[in-house]
Amino acid sequence: MENVSNDKNIKFWINGKTEKSLFTLKINQKINTLKKLKEYINYEKNTKSIEKIKIYNEKGMEIDDADVENLINDELLYISFDNSKFNILNYVNQYEIIKPIKSGGYGEVLLGKNVLSNKLISIKRINIKGFSTNDLYNFSRETLYLSNLKHKNIIKMYCSYQYKDYLYNVMDYAEGGELTQLINSDIEIPENKIKDIFKQIIEGVKFIHSKNVIHRDLKPNNILFLDKEKTHVVIIDFGISGIANGRSREIIKAGTIKYIPPEMTSGDHFQSSSKIDIWALGVILYLMNFKIFPFDGNDNDVMEKIAFEPLKFPCSIKIKKSLIKLINGMMEKNANRRIDILDPLFDNWYNDNSNEYQVFKKKTHDDRNRFFKMYSPIKKRSKISDDLLKSPFQIKQMASKKVGRRFSQKDFDFKEMSPIKSTKTKK
Repeated sequence: MENVSNDKNIKFWINGKTEKSLFTLKINQKINTLKKLKEYINYEKNTKSIEKIKIYNEKGMEIDDADVENLINDELLYISFDNSKFNILNYVNQYEIIKPIKSGGYGEVLLGKNVLSNKLISIKRINIKGFSTNDLYNFSRETLYLSNLKHKNIIKMYCSYQYKDYLYNVMDYAEGGELTQLINSDIEIPENKIKDIFKQIIEGVKFIHSKNVIHRDLKPNNILFLDKEKTHVVIIDFGISGIANGRSREIIKAGTIKYIPPEMTSGDHFQSSSKIDIWALGVILYLMNFKIFPFDGNDNDVMEKIAFEPLKFPCSIKIKKSLIKLINGMMEKNANRRIDILDPLFDNWYNDNSNEYQVFKKKTHDDRNRFFKMYSPIKKRSKISDDLLKSPFQIKQMASKKVGRRFSQKDFDFKEMSPIKSTKTKK
């Protein structure tokens, strides 16, 4: 029987030097402790003292016996022969900056290259001069979450470090750009492509939620494609993420208005939960399918619509019933009734190859006339303005006062854009 070698090629970068100092040693399975590794290096490199050898992993932490036993082929380690601490110049020299990609209030994202592998990477860099404690906390929080959330649909972070007046996070480079660019393109996204992309987003969020973490800023700008073909999806930006412990109540002023759920619009304390992300996922799925926001306008208008207006779907087009049910489930205004990430509605839509569609009707003048006759106690027909008809919440309020009871969602079925049903009033 042929002997299979278990030898591993391990790369050693000399602490604080450039890549030119790199050397490789072949390590066999007998070298399974830190002491044996140091003795082997001492023998191969003819160093002065084993006691002065220090070996660090890619995160800059000293390795131990367990790390030596679990070394993998082509792994990179940093080595010091003079008992020196890990040198940040290891990172500075290893990741070469090529050019800026984009900038914002938080700092900038740079295109870089790993000089050892020639692999392109992205580097998030912020200038900490004048940065508030809160800004530094958010950057540190993202570093913490990305260091611990290892999943194929979450951006991979290689290292984080401070050099001079800057903080750096080194991550995978997403060549395919943002989901926003695909949504804003003139090309209609095929149903199968939408399903494939969204399924990967859900897999990433499912993993995040399994760790009791809430992303809190899910949106197309924070969903990237690793490859140019746009087949591999990753989630980024954990700067305002938090823990879902089911007990704490908080006011969160961070996030993006068009993606926040109704419970965040009032400014009151509410229970922080993963349902925040579910609503945002509903908005993303709506955008991918229809290329418009479910609730649009300026910030104040959007917040009022999110809080009070029912969800509407585009008219006169065929929409899969399974998709409608899924979006309605994710964008349920009552957080307690909103579906979670494990709900079967997701699989129902993924696996739906049926021809069960629904077409929403556009409201006509005849529908308006029915409304005027039905709810004439609200105001004289001639005085009901078009502006009033644009706000279902206001109509509900006025109808409740005049007729003497609160109307249910069934009375105002704007979601289906159908003629309003008549209702008998109590005397």
